[in-house]
Amino acid sequence: MKVRQERHAGAQVFGKYGIQGNRSKTTLEPSLNVEALILKCSSIVLASQMSSCEGLMQPYFGGLTVKRSKAFTLIELLVVIAIIALLISILLPSLSRARELSKRTVCAANLRGIGQAMYIYAQDDPGVFPSISARVLDGGQMQNFLALNRSNEPSTTGIPSVSVDMWAVIRANNTTPKQFNCPSTTDVPDPAQDTTAYYDFQGDNPNPGHSQYLSYAYQYQHDPNRRIIGTSSEPTFPFMADSNPYIKGQVTDTPLNDRKSANRGNSKNHTNREGENVLYQDGHVSFEKGPDVGLSGRVQSGLTVSKGRDNIYTYVAPGITQPVDPGVAAPNATTANPGSNSDAVLVP
Repeated sequence: MKVRQERHAGAQVFGKYGIQGNRSKTTLEPSLNVEALILKCSSIVLASQMSSCEGLMQPYFGGLTVKRSKAFTLIELLVVIAIIALLISILLPSLSRARELSKRTVCAANLRGIGQAMYIYAQDDPGVFPSISARVLDGGQMQNFLALNRSNEPSTTGIPSVSVDMWAVIRANNTTPKQFNCPSTTDVPDPAQDTTAYYDFQGDNPNPGHSQYLSYAYQYQHDPNRRIIGTSSEPTFPFMADSNPYIKGQVTDTPLNDRKSANRGNSKNHTNREGENVLYQDGHVSFEKGPDVGLSGRVQSGLTVSKGRDNIYTYVAPGITQPVDPGVAAPNATTANPGSNSDAVLVP
């Protein structure tokens, strides 16, 4: 029992000098018997002669240093927190911007894929993109997301539906409902499980003419005075893009005032209305900073931001000579009337 106490006491002193120190500073003599040293020092400790024991250990372990940990003070902790908060505030806008740019890329890929689906569809039809209803109506009437058209085959002689036109490529299994959702919006894929059992996107109730399942706008193909857009049309003609700001976006300002504002008449799909992805007839997609990307025409007087091209979200009144940019009338949930063969009107 006494030997065990001596070893324990000696180990305490040994630990003071050896265990927590920097052994690189000490060189032990080869003949040193550590066990005997501990026992000898233990006897001194038990005899309450600690100073003598320390003197005995000094030649062997005196050069060792003891490491002591130092805790953070409150001020130091607050400084670290402040620095972290500052870094986060600097990085967050950059991360948000990068996330939006990534969403734009996915959106462009969606439109490109839909364009390919349109071309596949046109191989089975005589070279034209979907235009389900016959072009027998003047005045640009349309009825999108009609509940009757959801599960029943639409009439080819009734009021046309642009949303039915777009669903045609889904029904043909050329693409999926998810591809019609822009990731920059809160829209979700159409809930249809068997897409061949339906003829139109599901609409929003009680908001007729709108749908949370469709993020894109398509050329109104039902004017009897113009050709249907297809594989042989003008390559630079825009026939699909992000949703129309005056229909789904519900912008109430006039097209001219909206075009002159900071929003520049752009779709509301993307952050701060910075622009829209546009799908052209030749299959390429481009993110445009303004909606005047249609065919060339006369520039709107006093509109300094104009590129001299047709506005893809508005229409020109038929039979009246008007500048093509930015158009004089905005379509609504039931009307989209192209004013000429070169007038692009993408809805809804």
